[in-house]
Amino acid sequence: MLRRLRITVATMVAVFVLLSAGTMACTSILVTPGASVDGSATVTQTADCGSCAFEIEKVPAMDWAPGSMVEVPYLPQMTGGRRISEASTPTGNMIPQVEHTYAYIKGIFGMINEHQVAIGETTIGGRADFRNQHGYFDITNLSMLAMERAKTAREAIQIMGDLAVKYGYSDSGEELSVADPYEVWVFEIVGPGPLWEVGDPEPGAYWVAARVPDGHIAVSSNSSVIEEIDFDDPENFMVGPGIREFAIEKGWWDPASGKALNWRWDFCDRVRVDYSYRRIARIFNRVAPSANITEDNPPFSIKPEKKLTLAEIFDLHRDHYEGSEFDQTTSLTAGPFANPRRYPGWNFNVDGSAYSWNRTISAIGCEYVIVTQSRSWLPNEIGGVLWYGPAVPATTCFVPIYNSVSKVPATLNEDAGSHMQFTRKSMWWAISTVNTLADLRWKDMIVEINAAQDKYEGRFLAEQAIIDAAAMELLKTDREAAIEFLTRYCEDNANMVRDAWWELLDFLLWKFNAGFVNDGNRISSPGYPEEWLRRVVELDEPDHYVRQ
Repeated sequence: MLRRLRITVATMVAVFVLLSAGTMACTSILVTPGASVDGSATVTQTADCGSCAFEIEKVPAMDWAPGSMVEVPYLPQMTGGRRISEASTPTGNMIPQVEHTYAYIKGIFGMINEHQVAIGETTIGGRADFRNQHGYFDITNLSMLAMERAKTAREAIQIMGDLAVKYGYSDSGEELSVADPYEVWVFEIVGPGPLWEVGDPEPGAYWVAARVPDGHIAVSSNSSVIEEIDFDDPENFMVGPGIREFAIEKGWWDPASGKALNWRWDFCDRVRVDYSYRRIARIFNRVAPSANITEDNPPFSIKPEKKLTLAEIFDLHRDHYEGSEFDQTTSLTAGPFANPRRYPGWNFNVDGSAYSWNRTISAIGCEYVIVTQSRSWLPNEIGGVLWYGPAVPATTCFVPIYNSVSKVPATLNEDAGSHMQFTRKSMWWAISTVNTLADLRWKDMIVEINAAQDKYEGRFLAEQAIIDAAAMELLKTDREAAIEFLTRYCEDNANMVRDAWWELLDFLLWKFNAGFVNDGNRISSPGYPEEWLRRVVELDEPDHYVRQ
């Protein structure tokens, strides 16, 4: 078995280049039904990339002839700014198809299906020497196959694990947050090493999943969060084959020691406290301030001091450590207008010393943020909702998309554009353009953006119960009419927000033109804040200003 872990220098370099290119960047929050105000199960994801695809689409349910096969394409997370269809390439790798596949909404990952199974993602890296080039699956493909084939979170995890073990996993270490209306799970997976090939008797992947206790929330943000595994607790752990044997062989674990096998440190072995655990501790301390969680080793999950609303979950994703010791609005780098964002890359060097920016939860290179709802008390056609926010969480506007819609809004799909194609038909481009402008005068522009978010998100949240009830009435007699009602509702909302953000752009350009402030009655020139000017003077750069 040890032959699988021989690795060349070239392979290791390729792995680290890939990891440094932007894949290690997402944040996922998991909220159990008992931790949410309305009893929803929720998973989230920020797709922090800067050059990935951002369009989403609805994949219909389909029937397949017995004995059918399906190809597993190469589907990279990073598309180089192209659309998913442009980045996906055939491989010739075929697996048996099931006789019926479920409908679901997807982007680069599967997001939510017709049975309210939902998925969020974050890259955890794992050991570089676990990477494999022969396996069929990246995490992208696995998430979509789970959507097509699973009715529950447990089924989704087992399906992904079984497929990866049999056909091989070629991606880096990954986490998927998996929910259904009743349970929420953390699923983590790593590869088998570079020499494994399809057909080998040993596992083509190592994986484990841990259930988040009901009433708790968990967070995953680019480092493994599953630590000790209880192999005798199937209620709270699901475990792939070969883990114990491999850990014993490698000398990581001695069952006679009485200590539990530690997945995080043995199979992942890569933790950046400042980059990863700081985000976890920040979210835990926001929902449970009295817990005083430290970033050096946060717990797997925590019980919030009060149950969370969707609006509060949205807000967690908009965080830049405001009010904490890591507040990104107060440094000199924030400029005169308290801009908390830092452009990638995260690492930089000055005079031979290495530094990195604080990695915030809302990151400037985010493609989209999703927040799902899986609601046990409603039929599947109404209970599952994908709240989709294009571009950066801090400046986005979440719109609801019911899992049963016949198609996703065109402004998020065929009219979404891409990094290589700007279009005013796109909700993503409307929000991203406002987001980009906000860097010029953050502390003033974000007030206007927050007001627009409150207006539209507040409206959608307030009317959700009304829309649910109307769809329920239609569902009693005409399922197709109910689905068409929800489809039109979601498209109207997306178009409304797109148009509102283009209008917001025009308004911000008018109000803050050329550094002045126009309130409609007078034009003022407030200049720079004194505190920032004091810091400029303290830098003693006399050639850049004149002392009177």
